[in-house]
Amino acid sequence: MGDDAPLSQVSPPALPPPAPPHAGVTGSGFRSHPRSSPLPGVAMPGHGLPAWSLTGLLLALCGPPTSPFEVTLEGTSSEVGYGGTVLLNCSSSCPEATVGGLETSLSKEWVGRGPGWLSVRLRNITESLSNIFCYFSCFGERKIVTFRVLAYDLPQPDLAISNPNASCNEPVAINCSSAPSWPPGLKLRLRSSRQPLQPWAEGPVHLELMAREEDDGAEFICEAQLSVGNETRQKTSATATLRVTCQPRMDDGSCPPSQNWTEGQDETLRCSARGNPPPRLECTKDGKPFPAGVPRPVTRTHAGTYCCQATNRLGTAVRSVTVWVHYHDPDVVLPVLLGAVALVALLTGVVVYRIYYRKKKIRLYRLQQLQRRLEMQPPRSGQEDNPPQ
Repeated sequence: MGDDAPLSQVSPPALPPPAPPHAGVTGSGFRSHPRSSPLPGVAMPGHGLPAWSLTGLLLALCGPPTSPFEVTLEGTSSEVGYGGTVLLNCSSSCPEATVGGLETSLSKEWVGRGPGWLSVRLRNITESLSNIFCYFSCFGERKIVTFRVLAYDLPQPDLAISNPNASCNEPVAINCSSAPSWPPGLKLRLRSSRQPLQPWAEGPVHLELMAREEDDGAEFICEAQLSVGNETRQKTSATATLRVTCQPRMDDGSCPPSQNWTEGQDETLRCSARGNPPPRLECTKDGKPFPAGVPRPVTRTHAGTYCCQATNRLGTAVRSVTVWVHYHDPDVVLPVLLGAVALVALLTGVVVYRIYYRKKKIRLYRLQQLQRRLEMQPPRSGQEDNPPQ
């Protein structure tokens, strides 16, 4: 491009024609003055034959060197913004390298060039992916190196939380957005420490939630991704944290309203409160402090009503707890039990005696009735003559 010929049309530089007698001859880029030749068969100056430099003579006898050479192409940056500029420097390690060339489809400005090196400034780079070729020849061998430039505009993604300091049960909206990119095709994703990972999507990404105590401290990041040629570039926003505050609250699960204790055992007043900031819980009985969650031996005096109060800077929650103490007295139970047994036995005996006495009276009454009927009947004739023996 510019004043360089395309690679297909560039050929190694031609060797210079032989110098006339008695003149200095340039061989492989080095100049030498005429001098006598110590080698047989080589004419001396003044005898009508050309004078060869030492380097040219070695080339004529041994041929060109076969040692490898390198071509290096370096730039100020391989990634630039849309319409940006890159400075390229290309050089060769060959001491006999010719002036090289550089090919690109981008607009360029020559900074300088010479044997074995060149410097070019590329301006107004708008192609998303560009390849720049630099070449040098050394003793008939050409080497080409490539420098790749990515030109794109990947804006910094923006993350916004509508209410970063929310209260419980308040709606919160999280937005992930970005300015247009170049080339087009920007994708966004909202990443949360408390939510499942969402897929990439084109355009802004929104998330709406109802603030809960569990959401306090949740972190959010807005990620942007852009494909440039066969490369993928990403940027992320700063991390944003959601803070959620909640008033104290107690329910039947955290602070049961009725609790049963047993005398003589170690029992605990079960009551706790939730909230953010964590509330301070105080329980009292008859106006005296009675800490919850502390095991202690139970007596009958522990029965009664307890008042528990949870407080933080957002408010206060109060709850009453009734404690029932179950107990037994060994000195009373046994006599009562024996008395009950005796009473049952007495009642049983009375019932049995009454049944027996009643049956006996019934039998006696029947015998008396039978005897009366027999006495009232007239005697039979045979029985009077023959009284029983």
